[in-house]
Amino acid sequence: MGRVIVLGSTITDLVARAHRLPLPGEALVGDDFATYLGGKGFNQAVAAARMGADVTFIGRVGVDAFGDAFAAALEQEGIERTHLTRDNATGTGTACVMIGTDRGQNAIIVLPQANFTLSAGMVEEVMQSMLKDVADQHTIFIAQCEMRLATITAGLRCARNAGMTTVLNAAPAPRESFSSELFALIDMLVVNESEAGTLANLTVNTPDSAMEATSRLIVRGPSHVIVTLGEQGSIWSSKTGEQELNHRWVPAIPVTQVDATAAGDAFCGALAAQLAQGLTTEEALHRANVAGALAVTRQGAFPSLPTQKEVQAFLASGSL
Repeated sequence: MGRVIVLGSTITDLVARAHRLPLPGEALVGDDFATYLGGKGFNQAVAAARMGADVTFIGRVGVDAFGDAFAAALEQEGIERTHLTRDNATGTGTACVMIGTDRGQNAIIVLPQANFTLSAGMVEEVMQSMLKDVADQHTIFIAQCEMRLATITAGLRCARNAGMTTVLNAAPAPRESFSSELFALIDMLVVNESEAGTLANLTVNTPDSAMEATSRLIVRGPSHVIVTLGEQGSIWSSKTGEQELNHRWVPAIPVTQVDATAAGDAFCGALAAQLAQGLTTEEALHRANVAGALAVTRQGAFPSLPTQKEVQAFLASGSL
C-alpha cells in the first residue's frame, strides 16, 4: 500500500464566488458562498489516502466545530488521526477564498491560527514515537508551509534521520527565508511559479524561467525540484551527478477548469502516494499530473480530490 506521513495544516475554507475576482479596493457583488474543509496538509493527506496510501496525519486544530469536522473527516477517509491535537486557546485555521468563475482563478488569505501552535518539540515527540514502525525509504514524509518553519524543519529532520524520503511543498510562499539546514533536509521540493520565484529570487512565469529557478534551488540541497506552471505544465529538475542536472518539461493535461483551489494539493498528495507505493519519480509525476488536472474540473478543495480509480480510469481512457 505504501505509507505517507503528512505534517499538515488544517484550514476551513470560507469560499465566495463571483463572475470575476475583484480589483484592489473594489467591493464586488458575489454569486455564491460555501464552507469547505481544507488546508494544504489536510488536502494532501486526503489526496494521498484516496490514491491508495496508508496515511498518518500530524496536525493541530482548535476546540471548536471546525476542529470537530476535521477529526470526523480524517476518520471517514481512513486516515490515522491519533496525532491530530487540540489547542484550547486558539481556533482552527481558516482561509478566505475568492473565486472568479469566468476563468476559474482564485485569491486566498490564510489565517493559520492553531496550526502555528504546533511546536517543533511536539512534532519531534510524535515522530520519535513512530520511528520503530516507519524507518523505510518508501515511507514518504511530506510537509507544507502553513505552520512555523521551525516545526517543519523538526519534522523533516526526524524523517531524514529515520531514512524516510522527504517532500516539502513550499506553499504558500514563506515569509521567512529558508535556512541552509531546511534545504539540506529536502529530497523533493515542489513549488508553483510564485513560490519558486520567491525562493529563487527571480520572476518565474515560463518554462525557461522555471528551469532557471530549479537550477538555483537544487544546488541548495534537494535532489529533485518540481515547479508547476498551470496550463504551461511543469518543470522537473533532478541531480544526475555532483555538478550535472537533468531538466524535463512535463506538459499540462488539457481539461476544462472550474476551480483551481486544490490542484496543487491533489498533485502533491498523489505524488507522495505513488512514490510510497514504489513507482519511479517519472511514473509518480505522471499520475500526480492527472490527479491535479482532475481536481480543477470540480468545485471546492476537499470534494474535488480524485480517487485512484478515477485517475486510473482517466489513464485508461487515452485522454492524454
